[in-house]
Amino acid sequence: MNTTTISPQDRLLTQLATIPACQTPVDGADWFPPVDILEDGEEYLFKIDLPEVNPDNLRVSVEEDDLVISGERANPWQGERKFLRVERPHGYFARRFPLPEDASPREITTLFADGVLEVRARKAGSRIPPSAPTNAPPKLRLRSSS
Repeated sequence: MNTTTISPQDRLLTQLATIPACQTPVDGADWFPPVDILEDGEEYLFKIDLPEVNPDNLRVSVEEDDLVISGERANPWQGERKFLRVERPHGYFARRFPLPEDASPREITTLFADGVLEVRARKAGSRIPPSAPTNAPPKLRLRSSS
């Protein structure tokens, strides 16, 4: 069994990264969804947790060599209900990540399934065959699993 031990310092840094004031600011964002960024020999994978976000309310784009993910989760707490505890954020969110130098901004794919958005950026010179080549600006459409 392969186990990983996380030092107290790394655990603290991970916890600090979830505090909005410690994250990369994006104008007007109400909250910041958590993200994992992985790398292998062929691509970079960004996995963003977005439960209860309508895919029609998501936007993925490349702006000035940054991957920008934004959207909105509707406020489910409207009405006559009494709030006992509210911890899950809602409203506008945005995250911005600099793309690594070897990532190809024109070869990015998205998949949104089970409340998780996956954004894959191929590495330049990767052996993975590109999806349909395009000359369009790098604005991305979401592909749903259903």
